Amino acid sequence: MLWNSFLAKFPLASLSSLTLSEYTQAGDPDSFTSWIESRLDGMGSIWGGSAFKFGIYSRKDKSDKAGGEGNSYSEGYGWYSKYGVDEEAAFGQIRSLVAGVAAAAARGDLATIEAADLGQAFKWKIAFHYQDRQNPRIVAIFTTAPLLAFLGSSDTSQSMADLQAAVMAQKGTDEEVLDFGVRVWKVWSEKAIKVFKLSHGNDGSFAPGEREMLAEQRIAVLHRDTGAGQAKKFREAAEGSVFYLCYGNDVRALARLAGPVRPSAKGEEWIERPYELLLQCQGNTADAGARKKWAPGGDSTFWQVPPGQLMPFEETLLKPCFGIKLEDIPDLQPIGPGGTGGHPGKVEQEMQGPLNRILYGPPGTGKTYRAVAEAVAIIEERAVDELKAVDAYPGTKKRFDEYRAGGQVEFVSFHPSYTYQDFVVGIRPSTEGTNVVYSVEPGPLKRLADAAEENWRASRLTAGNALTDMQRFDRAFDRLLKDISNASEQFVEMTLHGGRKTQARAGKQGKGVILSKTEESLRYNVARQRLAALWPQREKFKAPGDMETCTYNQSFFFAVLKHLEALDGKLGAPEERSPEPLRNFVLVIDEINRGNIAKIFGELITLIEDDKRLGAANELSCCLPYVDPEEEPAFGLPPNLYIVGTMNTADRSIALLDTALRRRFVFEELMPDFSVLPSAAVDGVELPRLLDTLNRRIAYLFDRDHTLGHAYFMGIRTFADLEHCLLRKVIPLLQEYFFEDWSKIRLILGDTHKRKEAQIVRVLDVDAANLFGDGAEVGDGRSIFEVAPKLTPGMVKAIYE
Repeated sequence: MLWNSFLAKFPLASLSSLTLSEYTQAGDPDSFTSWIESRLDGMGSIWGGSAFKFGIYSRKDKSDKAGGEGNSYSEGYGWYSKYGVDEEAAFGQIRSLVAGVAAAAARGDLATIEAADLGQAFKWKIAFHYQDRQNPRIVAIFTTAPLLAFLGSSDTSQSMADLQAAVMAQKGTDEEVLDFGVRVWKVWSEKAIKVFKLSHGNDGSFAPGEREMLAEQRIAVLHRDTGAGQAKKFREAAEGSVFYLCYGNDVRALARLAGPVRPSAKGEEWIERPYELLLQCQGNTADAGARKKWAPGGDSTFWQVPPGQLMPFEETLLKPCFGIKLEDIPDLQPIGPGGTGGHPGKVEQEMQGPLNRILYGPPGTGKTYRAVAEAVAIIEERAVDELKAVDAYPGTKKRFDEYRAGGQVEFVSFHPSYTYQDFVVGIRPSTEGTNVVYSVEPGPLKRLADAAEENWRASRLTAGNALTDMQRFDRAFDRLLKDISNASEQFVEMTLHGGRKTQARAGKQGKGVILSKTEESLRYNVARQRLAALWPQREKFKAPGDMETCTYNQSFFFAVLKHLEALDGKLGAPEERSPEPLRNFVLVIDEINRGNIAKIFGELITLIEDDKRLGAANELSCCLPYVDPEEEPAFGLPPNLYIVGTMNTADRSIALLDTALRRRFVFEELMPDFSVLPSAAVDGVELPRLLDTLNRRIAYLFDRDHTLGHAYFMGIRTFADLEHCLLRKVIPLLQEYFFEDWSKIRLILGDTHKRKEAQIVRVLDVDAANLFGDGAEVGDGRSIFEVAPKLTPGMVKAIYE
């Protein structure tokens, strides 16, 4: 229907006479370019990038802007200069090209489309929608990489026309073109993995044997000033990002980043990150990628393999060197010291259903009740029906509370005032004595995600792994902070090199310690980051003057470093660790649609997707606001974190879920369940028949989203209970649903065919003349209704009999 609406709005014959404002108009969702980019986005996306892709575009910003580098501007438009000297001339040529592409598509002329001087994705998107749908020649994918992946080809020299023809030749005879596009894209989605090259080069930066030592320690290093943004990319690459390691042109290993950036023991000019080894190179890569930057012979140090080059990367490097395909990478297990791991194997336990799910339905259908059972079922890997049974539920709820107290479950309710700062991370005030202080505090989502990630990473350890040297530093520093926190005076005494005493207090957010003779005297900050850089060489430092790389406060850094060294000795040699069992964590969001979803979730709209989770093929992470990226790694959601939401479909005073978020959830509808109501009649009233009759009438007069949930009638034991339910809950709810339209309420209660004494809502006869006087002009009489103050079983039974 959407496709038809577009063609009705912009038929092929009308394209040659399009006006500039019909083609592009800032803020107009009904312009041609808005349709192509936004409204038809679900049938092949060309979203994002510069608006110059349309050839000419309407400017929101009307300020003066100088042209240049092939671009021209007027007050209202921007366009590629090659199309004309002014906006009208440029649009005339662009319009002719657009009409030509559409006409070529209609007759199946792919060569003419290929030759048209328009942006590739834009022109093929146009062509897709104007092709003969009875005999389609174009699939709804407008870049070459996915088509190459589907064909299993690494020949990037092929034209889009040739690729479209080759791909469409594999479409089934009865297969719809949009369904076929989904099948093509699925192949690509399994291969579209972010992969980097990392080079420990042959330029003399490494001493003999140094690269081998780094490989043993599983450490990747990079000069902090590496150009072309490479140092920045190395810092920001998500934990879990895959890279291949090479020494010059020699490919050595395939690995996965396993931690944030930190100062390197190699020196102040270097930064490093730990990694997990996945595979050792076992093949020849002499011709891999020739001299492209992503290739071993390319002039780069840390460089991503572009999506369009993934198939050549797979063919020329990944297969010959490691014997795998791109889609095999996510399942690789780390190689431990004993050599275990490596080739594809199941890393994670089978997921307990969808990661993100929403239970929706009318009020009173037990959505929150079910969410509690869902959470316990996910954690205990049991069937939810078993846990929500009436006799089993008390025990289920008790364990839910225990899991919540233990940090494995979080329960929140959204409301209009709920914010991102409440949910993810924000600044919160507190008091210290008479002072108000502000600190960055995690919300329920981040608290639960951090706990889940810690467990997830611990479950991926290879048996026998001991702490690295830097992990020993973290262990000692954390113990120092704990000792300070436990001390009654909130400081630990340390001895300087000359024998003088000083007091060490915790710095802000644990980023260091502060040394001073007393709390009021001059303070010296000893940063954790600088201590970490000094830690690997601690045994060489016999006096403060030995720390040549430390250019200030040497005595204080020396004192803290030696204190940490002593703590490390007391803690003893690190024990070998075994993987922890993987546990599931559940975030329950009650009334999820009562909050401003886009505002509350922020970047999580992307991060919650299954394939964007940590360890997934398309893993994504981001730096959170208020958080120092050098102190805390980029934030991502682990695959053992589940989100269960509930949504009331009857409340029309609030918006339904944000469309972008909606597609990331699996929805399960909960409707009234008559079977859970008592089968025994209450003073002759059959509750299942009563609820069924009321709901069938509500669904007819309103809709099924406003039916009555079975919870309204749960717990009814006597007729007094039923009378209270009808008079105090059901009828007031019907008043709200029907905006005081009592005639419809009477229809639902069956009062229109009852004798008057059996009616629950009665019509009163009112004489306007008696009420207002004979001379009052109040128009025709109107009906006044009243609800019976008392009900009888006969009155209620008459609703369904």
